[in-house]
Amino acid sequence: MDWKEAGEWAATVALIAGLLLFPKWMSFRRRAIAGAILFPVGWAGASGGLALGDRPFMQSEAVAFTWMGISVLAIVLGITLLVPVVFEWIRKRRAPRRTTERWRAGNWNS
Repeated sequence: MDWKEAGEWAATVALIAGLLLFPKWMSFRRRAIAGAILFPVGWAGASGGLALGDRPFMQSEAVAFTWMGISVLAIVLGITLLVPVVFEWIRKRRAPRRTTERWRAGNWNS
């Protein structure tokens, strides 16, 4: 196993742990705000990194990988925060289920 494969496995484990554990630490409102900010900032960083690809400072491989890595991390973190928010919002918006049956005719109870 080389360093690249070890990094891929570590990133996979971190992503799964983030999906399961990270959203539980923050409130619904803070997750929504942080996810709504991080997702477009990450895409703006990735698009900016591609647009700045011919600049001298982006010719360095370390700078380019760091720039795109931070941008992708912001995108993944935004998705990690927004997906549970959407599911909680759908669950809150759904009408509650009735737990008892209602008999429309009154003669069943007497």
